[in-house]
Amino acid sequence: MVRRTPSPLTYPFAITPTGTGFAGAGLQFPALATAKTRDQLLRHMQQQTAAYLVECQLDEQSPQPPLSRDEVDLGDYHEEGEDPEVVFVPPAPVSGVSVAIERALREEGVTYAALARRMGVPRSVVTRITNPFYFAHATRTLRAVARALGREMRVTFERPQASPERPESVRGSA
Repeated sequence: MVRRTPSPLTYPFAITPTGTGFAGAGLQFPALATAKTRDQLLRHMQQQTAAYLVECQLDEQSPQPPLSRDEVDLGDYHEEGEDPEVVFVPPAPVSGVSVAIERALREEGVTYAALARRMGVPRSVVTRITNPFYFAHATRTLRAVARALGREMRVTFERPQASPERPESVRGSA
């Protein structure tokens, strides 16, 4: 039986020190990052992991299941005389609002530039509000997005999905 990395999903990266800090590479999907500190590099890799999972979601594809430590192949590194550290990185938190805007753009076939024109804002505004790591969306901006896409904006507050790692909370009788 193949042992998989437990949830939350964590994906393997190879990290090595460099002359100016650290470098990291994804071992299951294309991802490269450099940073001055190991902590900064880990944050970059968390965002790359999240971006990979968001892209899979938007493309309606199943992400690759994470490799276990035993499944990681560092043969290419060893051939180059390198011995990188393998770290398993969870995804960074993502903004469901940004992902919903990106999904709507793809469904409507609207580019960032076209949405910016329709909203009367610089393209940089659309780039910011579709960034999955941006969490400061203004209601006024969201209404403008909906209007520009000919859509209706709805807000819901869902209960989180129960999982074996995070059981549903149970209310006591009072």
